[in-house]
Amino acid sequence: MQSKAPELSALQMAWLQEIGMDKRMLARYAADAGPFPEAAGRPAARQRDTPPIRGDKPTPAAGAQPAAPGLVRAAAVLAGQQGTAGAPGPAGAAVKKPAADVSAPPAAAPRDWEALQAHIASCEVCGLHAGRSQAVFGTGAVQSPEWMVVGEAPGEHDDRVGLPFQGKPGLLLQAMLASIGVLPESAVFFTNLIKCRPLGNRTPKPEEIAACLPYLQRQIALLKPRRILVLGKLAAQALLGSDADLEQLRGRVHHIRSETGEDIALVATYHPASLLLRPQHKADAWQDLNLARSIAPA
Repeated sequence: MQSKAPELSALQMAWLQEIGMDKRMLARYAADAGPFPEAAGRPAARQRDTPPIRGDKPTPAAGAQPAAPGLVRAAAVLAGQQGTAGAPGPAGAAVKKPAADVSAPPAAAPRDWEALQAHIASCEVCGLHAGRSQAVFGTGAVQSPEWMVVGEAPGEHDDRVGLPFQGKPGLLLQAMLASIGVLPESAVFFTNLIKCRPLGNRTPKPEEIAACLPYLQRQIALLKPRRILVLGKLAAQALLGSDADLEQLRGRVHHIRSETGEDIALVATYHPASLLLRPQHKADAWQDLNLARSIAPA
């Protein structure tokens, strides 16, 4: 008895075409367009619709606890000291030893969600505040979301509207997530390692990363996400306390320990802005997305 071919939505079809799958070969898997009929037959990253990441007023996350003792290795690694990254494992292999410690933000980082947001909005710890229109705190679900998506730094569009992942990279990110069933209404929180845009979209400096990393650590502790999807080398290195290349960090499941003691699964992959410039990496990104989706409940 011949089994029925699986049906793919229009968004999944578009993403698979983006990573090089032949359109004619995919035709027999096509399902109805579902909630994204406008995406049928063209890559979602080329849409010109409303911004993919919408900003709703966040509500405070419950259950925040005092910081647990621990040391952050990432700032030292990014400043040029030797990291402790392990050797890369086979693609898809789960790695759970030891969990990277992302604990102990400075006492200045508030332990209340809304207070943290206000604190970041007025932060002047590094020089990036002088060139920003506004800090980009993040947006999305704040009560133990299924996904926390962490990029590197706000771009020009993000700085202007105050929301992460705007413009073409945001549209591609939306299509990437939708291709694995993570839709706009899903429980996702979007943010960046750096909260203020570096002028000219330059690479953030080590001291700027060290200034912003405690804010991201506190967001992780308050949100308690089920999994973290990290986009780009800098964010992956900072959260994992490693100086390894992205190619060594992607393709497997890492675990980090938040300041409140939660062990959180983390998968690193390419930033969508990088994929727009280097589309040959889209197939690898597809594997990373499916690896993140496969993470079982704790």
